[in-house]
Amino acid sequence: MPNKIDLNLYRVFSQVYHHQSITLAAEQLGVTQAAVSGSIKRLSQLCGQDLFIRNGRGIIATLYGHQLMEQLMPSLEVLEGLVEDTKVFDSKSSNQQFTVLAFESITDQLLPHTLHLQKLGNPLITFKDQNTNETQINEALFSQQADLAIDITDSRDNTLIYQPLATDEIVLICRHNHPRINGSLTAEQFFSEQHIKLNLTRANTSIVDFYAENNLSTRKVVAECNSLLSLISLVAQSDCIGACSKSLAHKYQQAFNIQIIDMPVNIKPVQLSLIWHRRQRNNPAHKWLRDTITEIYRHHIGLTQ
Repeated sequence: MPNKIDLNLYRVFSQVYHHQSITLAAEQLGVTQAAVSGSIKRLSQLCGQDLFIRNGRGIIATLYGHQLMEQLMPSLEVLEGLVEDTKVFDSKSSNQQFTVLAFESITDQLLPHTLHLQKLGNPLITFKDQNTNETQINEALFSQQADLAIDITDSRDNTLIYQPLATDEIVLICRHNHPRINGSLTAEQFFSEQHIKLNLTRANTSIVDFYAENNLSTRKVVAECNSLLSLISLVAQSDCIGACSKSLAHKYQQAFNIQIIDMPVNIKPVQLSLIWHRRQRNNPAHKWLRDTITEIYRHHIGLTQ
């Protein structure tokens, strides 16, 4: 690391390093691409090393660039934390709004409670569906397009903090008057029945397959959907079965007149985590957001770690 410190150069370097793009870094910083390129060139000259090299249409960090970022990260976090520690946040008077990335099923459970809090004078919390991959979630948090994510990802990015939020189970559902199922299901029946599959994926596999300890690829999938509520509706109107979180299944059991059945195959519990960028660790407003989501899960949804 060079002896002469220019914090703005390091800030630009951090953005280019994360985005692997001069264009995206410039958009995030609100400056021209020429200004970003100039800052990177100047920092490279101060370091006496190339920081990035071309890779197809983009750029990637050199070995020295990776080493520099590894040394810089703790210092950048300290500086950001010093700024955040001086802030004061009052949820009843603040005009701040928050954006949370979450699956539809999570939004379904949280939104009624967060809207109630808004009516009491607290900040608005908006939710965006994150039926996307882990890289895009990390990008949204780093670029501050989102304040927080609630996800099941088991990947780890050292720029982010992962805090366990709640544990749920995956259960089977079918319509109340199913001709072959009444309260329980064998593994043999599980593979012989027709399935509605939910197209939510992590690690390039569906959520159910992601948590299954058995190979479920031979099950008979006759329809796929992108919404848990669509899945519940389709199951309620047919003789198909589907997999659903236990908390959501209980919420809609009476409305859709469905049975809730324990899985006849081994499925690991679903672990939800709060995920946020390290820069927000000491931010009082962000701490209020995290505490609020946690309290809703514990006292209203009834799920804990």
